[in-house]
Amino acid sequence: MTDTPDTDRSLAARPRLEAIPPRKSISLYTGLILGFLLVVLVANFYQVLIVAPDQVDMKAFYHALLVSPGFWWDLGYFVLAMVAIHLAWLFLLWLASAGWLGLPAISPKNRQLLPVLLFLLSALLLLVWSNRRYPQMQGSGFLHQSPWLMSDAVFVGLLTIFAVAFVVSLGFLIRRNARVWGSACVLAVGAFGVMYGLSITAGNAQFNGAVVNSAVVNSAGANGAGPPNIFIIGIDSLRPDQTGYFGNTTGLTPNVDKFLQQSTVFENAYTPYARTFPAWMSILTGAEPVNHNGRYNLTNHKYIDKNRALGRWMQNSGYRSIYAMDERRFNNIDETFGFDEVVGPEYGALNFMLGGFDHPLVNLLCNTVAGKWLFPNMYLNRGRDMNYDPERYSQAILDAVVSEPDKPVFLAAHFVLPHWPWLSREWEPLEGEAYSDDPAEQSFYRYRMMLKQVDRQFGQFMADLEATGALDNAYVFFMSDHGDGFDLPADELTAARDDAIFEVYTTTRGHATNLLNLGQSRVLLAAKSYGNDDFGPALRTGNGSLMDIAPTISELLDNRFADKAFDGLSLLSVTDRELSNRPLFMETGVIVTELTKDEINKKRLLTQTVGIYATDAAGKLVVRDDFRDMIIRSKHRAVVKGDWQLTLIPSMGEYLVLINIPEKKWWSLDQYEGDADTAGMLRDLCEHYKNDVGFDTAGICDQKIR
Repeated sequence: MTDTPDTDRSLAARPRLEAIPPRKSISLYTGLILGFLLVVLVANFYQVLIVAPDQVDMKAFYHALLVSPGFWWDLGYFVLAMVAIHLAWLFLLWLASAGWLGLPAISPKNRQLLPVLLFLLSALLLLVWSNRRYPQMQGSGFLHQSPWLMSDAVFVGLLTIFAVAFVVSLGFLIRRNARVWGSACVLAVGAFGVMYGLSITAGNAQFNGAVVNSAVVNSAGANGAGPPNIFIIGIDSLRPDQTGYFGNTTGLTPNVDKFLQQSTVFENAYTPYARTFPAWMSILTGAEPVNHNGRYNLTNHKYIDKNRALGRWMQNSGYRSIYAMDERRFNNIDETFGFDEVVGPEYGALNFMLGGFDHPLVNLLCNTVAGKWLFPNMYLNRGRDMNYDPERYSQAILDAVVSEPDKPVFLAAHFVLPHWPWLSREWEPLEGEAYSDDPAEQSFYRYRMMLKQVDRQFGQFMADLEATGALDNAYVFFMSDHGDGFDLPADELTAARDDAIFEVYTTTRGHATNLLNLGQSRVLLAAKSYGNDDFGPALRTGNGSLMDIAPTISELLDNRFADKAFDGLSLLSVTDRELSNRPLFMETGVIVTELTKDEINKKRLLTQTVGIYATDAAGKLVVRDDFRDMIIRSKHRAVVKGDWQLTLIPSMGEYLVLINIPEKKWWSLDQYEGDADTAGMLRDLCEHYKNDVGFDTAGICDQKIR
């Protein structure tokens, strides 16, 4: 076919489109993005690289990191993920400008300025977007001080600018070569759509219980015909006396209160160890810490029999076994304990380095399904307190529950919002109560603020879980792993005698720091049955323990695990008298001075604890073997029986402290003249801990037991 004069005139009438200058614009965008990344990295790692104290422990910690192949693998993966998201940013910037940047109407000078302007606007958009969702982020949170920057008008305006630039650019690109650029644009838009879909499925989309309802009912057996679903739901640091059920009038826990009112509640319940990992080990094994060997957070797995736990037993019984934990830095329970799936961040040494990492792209992506693969150490991580999405964590658990509808479900899930530092993405003031200038009061205020938020999270989670049908034939065990100390009057003990031969301090802050602070070891413990009346509304007065959950589950499943060596008792059949007459043992953990202060300083906390940790070959943080004996020697130990607690503290030498728990009075054991079975309690204590290294260096057991 030959060109006609009309064709020539038509072509001449079109504006001439110059070739795209890809190298110049790509180079310019690359330099700008690298500059942005450099500023972000310097701001984030300034504390680690420059301010961190130059001391022996810190050097040893860094050396342990640098010689761990697993840490380098995790760090390399993080670097690759960072490269990937910045390349995506670069590609989108180029795609949003390549079509019109080569137009003859744009001068050479403007071709240099416009990409810079577009980059700056994109960076501002990301910062605004991140701060609108996570306004408390400490690094970039300063933008929230400018209300106009956070306004809907600015946000929509920035999005509109990019939408227009993108559409116009695509139009010109397709006009140049419809086949090539049209296909490329379809792929780009499709990829963006997929990424956007991934970003919203983890929590932003409402959970559709109606879709999965019938499948989950079948898994548990319609009308209770099949094996029941078993759920253990824990809330971190929840003190019973802060709930309305136990008389608190602040109204912070309406959803928890409603659940407790419908459940069998154990009025006097204790944790064997007021730290999350050892407490959960007792829950999953039904054993005391001296028998499951989880004697402190981040215990090396080589000391633990991971086949001796509910995860493995339930898995072997045909259950889909799921563990969910949104704060993994000090809790290293994982799939190797018999869980088909673990919901939450991966644990490892990198978690500690990235806990406060603030980058707008990372902030927006890390809690999404895409972020699960890009940033596994940050995904749904409560340790990134101001970047944590409670609704997305809950949604991820629900997704795991309904993923295999042909199996009954065993779920052990923990919600960590009320743990230190008692901060989240939202600052939610308590109604009718001002925020004090006193750091001692600020901690308790923030703790209760987190109780309000975790109660809302718990209530929504339970409603969504019920909507799936998973509770039609099920048992739910609800508990807290430990309490917490806040120098509260409620934790004060008074001396029973005016001539007490020593003084004790009973309102110590933290948890597992002082067994004389009863608020640290008292926990919530409740059970509720769905589809039967095994655990209906009731208040039981016997002394319950977290280690009673596993043997109770065994009895509910027709004593399926009767051959296991449980230290706990089944709450289904045991009487309150039996619960109160047995001895319950408690112990403290690594006692760090900073954790007992009114205002905890993260830098001081790091310097006081970093020396006891090492990084193994897999990049996981564990307590060093050479510190194990020191930690066990330093433990406070106590036995509870009935209304009494007998406590042995190594630093007090030959003196033991006896406490009447309901009356909140204490005696030196040598001065007590009542009828409590102190001799039997001491025998129980000495027998239980007799194999601990460094136990009873004062020779109390030999002196006082006849």
